[in-house]
Amino acid sequence: MAYFDNAATTRISDAALDAYNRASTAWWGNPSSLHKEGLKARKRLEEDRSEIARLLRVEPSTLTFTSCATESDGIILENYLWAQQPGDIVIPAIEHSAVTGYARLLKRLGWNIVTVDAPGGFLDPKEIASVLTERTRLVCCMLVNNVVGTIQPVEEIVQVVRKQEHAIGRKIHVHTDATQALGKIPMDLHALGVDSAAFSAHKLHGPKGVGLLYNKDAGITALSRGGEQEKALRPGTENLPGIEAMTVAIADAVEHLETHAATYRALNAIVRQRLSTCPHIHFVTPEEHSSPAILTISNDKLPSEVLTRMLYDKDYCVSSGSACSNNAKGHQGSILMAMRQEPSIAKGAIRISFGTDNTTEEVEGLCDTLLSILGGA
Repeated sequence: MAYFDNAATTRISDAALDAYNRASTAWWGNPSSLHKEGLKARKRLEEDRSEIARLLRVEPSTLTFTSCATESDGIILENYLWAQQPGDIVIPAIEHSAVTGYARLLKRLGWNIVTVDAPGGFLDPKEIASVLTERTRLVCCMLVNNVVGTIQPVEEIVQVVRKQEHAIGRKIHVHTDATQALGKIPMDLHALGVDSAAFSAHKLHGPKGVGLLYNKDAGITALSRGGEQEKALRPGTENLPGIEAMTVAIADAVEHLETHAATYRALNAIVRQRLSTCPHIHFVTPEEHSSPAILTISNDKLPSEVLTRMLYDKDYCVSSGSACSNNAKGHQGSILMAMRQEPSIAKGAIRISFGTDNTTEEVEGLCDTLLSILGGA
């Protein structure tokens, strides 16, 4: 089975799995306990936090361990459920469902949700600037789109938000879901200037069930209650084995970024070159300003769900949409429509996403199979 759905999840690496198993026996105490085993676990937990902070070039105090990027996104969005005077929240239509899923609840509580499209897959900072008002409290902007891989101009969007802050004399929080960026493209949280960012370990060959929230806004208050862990921003006993494994996975992703990115670019180029001969295939992901790890294509012969199943029968795993939204009918289509794609493009779109395990032979086989199914020179 050749696996090309790495944007949904990745195989845990041997090094991360070894770290998970080692931590499960070496630091099994509760990090909140005051006895010897608890103190050992607490020490290791903070060592992991410091190591990740070093890798991301941020302060350890800005990092909160969570269960996944979805929870990290949720902590930021749920903060605004506390507000007594709702205002405006900007949520682009191409955001992950972990962000857009809060729109309905926030609306019911009086918030004005401002939706912005992304023609061609890219948000326009000028468009974001045009919707900012004196009531704007939060602006969301993912760094790499999970459906087509387009890299959003987050730094420029932050700049227009800061300009608006100066005009109104009040803070506007900027949050980015950077799950598909870490380990795939160069990323500097300081340069981006965001107030918070969300990450998941299982997107970069770490384990499922552990994630990270970067947050430098002291005003964020968690909705969840039950304990004082993670400075009460994410209560609940920390998943130390998962955190240990995530630390190893992040280290590998950051330290070998160029090597991995070169692999993604080479595999991406093979698919583009081979499939360009097929008159029934359209490339949805732009060649420029996109993550090399994600390539979305569309065809005019088969619905995406049918093509996905046919490829699976031939031992190839691809995606017909975001794994987090496969139960929400039409979610991928709505994102592609927000990118101003034709309905026919959305109907036949599949996502091919590369991992460090993929080989040239697998990619050639995938292309041969697609051309056999769809026709082409």
